[in-house]
Amino acid sequence: MPRPNALSPAGLRTAAAYAAIFAALGVHLPFWPLWLAEWGLTAAEIGGFTAAGIVIRVLAGLAVPALADRLDARRAVLAAVAGIGAVTFAVHGLLDARGVLLVATLVTGVVFAGMIPIADALGTAAARTGGFGYAPVRSMGSLSFLLASLAVGWLIARYGVVVAQWWIVVALIFCVWTAWTHPGGGNVRQPHPPRLGDLGRMLTEKRFVIFIVAIGMAQSSHAVLYAYGSLHWEALGVSEPVIGQLWAFAVAMETVLMLIAGTWLIRRFGAVGAIALSAAAGVVRWGWMMFDPTGATLWGLQVLHALTFGAGHLGGIAFIAAAVPERLAASAQGMFSSAAGGVLMALGMAIASVVYPMAGGLTYGIAGVMSLIGLVLALWLGRIWDGGETVR
Repeated sequence: MPRPNALSPAGLRTAAAYAAIFAALGVHLPFWPLWLAEWGLTAAEIGGFTAAGIVIRVLAGLAVPALADRLDARRAVLAAVAGIGAVTFAVHGLLDARGVLLVATLVTGVVFAGMIPIADALGTAAARTGGFGYAPVRSMGSLSFLLASLAVGWLIARYGVVVAQWWIVVALIFCVWTAWTHPGGGNVRQPHPPRLGDLGRMLTEKRFVIFIVAIGMAQSSHAVLYAYGSLHWEALGVSEPVIGQLWAFAVAMETVLMLIAGTWLIRRFGAVGAIALSAAAGVVRWGWMMFDPTGATLWGLQVLHALTFGAGHLGGIAFIAAAVPERLAASAQGMFSSAAGGVLMALGMAIASVVYPMAGGLTYGIAGVMSLIGLVLALWLGRIWDGGETVR
């Protein structure tokens, strides 16, 4: 009996590349603030370092993938960025000045911002040439994120937060190998490498701009949850262990969708339909969250993370694969990531930081409005995009 294509050597190597990247991210996001606190930063300083990291991620998320496209060397750039990240995290324990630590923080921001868009460009190329679905192999990234966060949380409780630092180092070293051997190809072999003017045309093409804002709004609607979800649940009387379980459960639902139904979802709804579904689910999820649900209702709403994040991400990847020439794929992925995880996410968090002290759970209304805007724009995009390339 033939193996499913996702279990082919190319599919497994692509899954390994995602697993390596998200094994690092699954530790960095929840535990790095703890490492910074143990180093000696105050809560305010940690917030400042985090904000600086967001700014640099927006810029790097555009620049690093564009460089990979320009050099026509995505595997090499991804491997180099991962290697720089491994070295930077390895020397963190030797840093003894806040200014130097800030520089190191900015470098790590460049690393993570640059890796994911290039990995997605390589992943979609590998799926196309290898004949396997993108969603099942991408689900291994989400699963890796979940398992890494659980494992390192257990290890930190026993051996201290230094475990987080060296876990990230090892994961990024693994990233170097998975990048260098990625089946998505070392280069695109286009006769004309992308120029700055090509990127400018993408950013001024009506359908592509509508896509970026639609997916950016739908994905960035999670800003309120990411900034105040745990804090608000605690205020509602949810215990810390249950809060951790709620986060893990949401990621598990996202993983299940990508692994089992992701390919079907894109075939059934199409790229724009998946984005619209994500935004519509956001309107429901965030609207209900305004009423401070607990118990079974809260767990049920966490199931919707599969749609609000998972379906939107898959729709965004599918749109870029269809609407953007292969030679510009990494650049387009960078724009997608910078909008969804950078500019609009930061905007949502900034607004939430003003509203939450006054409104509490009603702050989820911000997320609901962002999802509604994303839904309207996705429906508009569906009317004006014919499924072909928007930029040539």
